Amino acid sequence: MSLWSIISGNSGSQSGASYINSTYSAALAKIEDAKGGTGADTPATSSGDTGVNISASAQAAAAEADDNQKDFTALANEIRASLDTLYAAEKAAGKPKTANFANLSGRALSAVVLNQGAQFMPAEQHQAKAALDQQTRDAFAAATSGGISMSSLASYSQSLVTQYDAMSPQERQARGWTQPFRDNAAKVVSEGSLSLFDQIDN
Repeated sequence: MSLWSIISGNSGSQSGASYINSTYSAALAKIEDAKGGTGADTPATSSGDTGVNISASAQAAAAEADDNQKDFTALANEIRASLDTLYAAEKAAGKPKTANFANLSGRALSAVVLNQGAQFMPAEQHQAKAALDQQTRDAFAAATSGGISMSSLASYSQSLVTQYDAMSPQERQARGWTQPFRDNAAKVVSEGSLSLFDQIDN
């Protein structure tokens, strides 16, 4: 699959229920018992007495940084436990067992996609890969929001190089980002070559 096909949106969609982050799953499970819901409508986390809301993007950035420090196997186990908590709460509420993987970090999604411990179902792997591809599309849309130009493509490609260099080998593998992919992104920046968009492997 080319990078362009990912950006164009040919890789499926996520389910509608909110993903319960492992950090909050135990607390949310207790709330579920008290309220009889699934937590899908829970608002963004608040800092309490200050009344300051933590934005979704700030939470995502914090989760990304946190997950990058975790052992890959331990992270996969956390995700499995968190999903099981969510599924149990939904079953108790008489709802289908669904999860939205869109809020996981790239490293967490990679743990599901690679499934090194064989603890994730094929449907979960598919959703995680679709979420990784959606991250690529979202980043491209943000980089070209002012219009597609050589300048915006070069800026986007530079962000790909930066991301690649910061990623773990597992995340590169899950995304299908190889050294030639990284080199082609660098060429967009330095030479104005557009070969990058035909050079991503799955």
